[in-house]
Amino acid sequence: MGFYFVVHTLLGLIAASSAQIVTGAKHSVASYPLWVQNSVWASGGAFCSMICAFLAIPTTFFSWGLTYTFYTIGEIILGLIIAGLMPQPIKILMLIIGPIVSIVIMGALWGFWYI
Repeated sequence: MGFYFVVHTLLGLIAASSAQIVTGAKHSVASYPLWVQNSVWASGGAFCSMICAFLAIPTTFFSWGLTYTFYTIGEIILGLIIAGLMPQPIKILMLIIGPIVSIVIMGALWGFWYI
C-alpha cells in the first residue's frame, strides 16, 4: 500500500504544481519564464498531468473498490496541499517532468509495466 500512497500523492502534487504554474503565468507575466506562457509543453503538460490524476480515481475504483477509491481521493488531495506549500522553482520543475512521470505512473497502475 505504500507504493500506491506515494504514487497517488505524486500524481496530485504534479497536477497541482502544473496547474498553479500555468494559471499564475497568465496572471503575472513577469514572474514566470517566457516558455511557460506560450509553450505547448506547458499547457499540454499541465493538461496531461491533470487528466492522469483524475484517471487514477476510476482506475482505483475498478481495480480495488470503493474504499480504496476514497483513499486515492485523499492521497491526491494531500498532493494538492503539499503543492501549495512548495516554492515556485520546484513547481516549474514539476511542470517540466510532470507529463512523463504521470504517464509512467498511469502505465504502472494500468498494468502495462512495473516500476
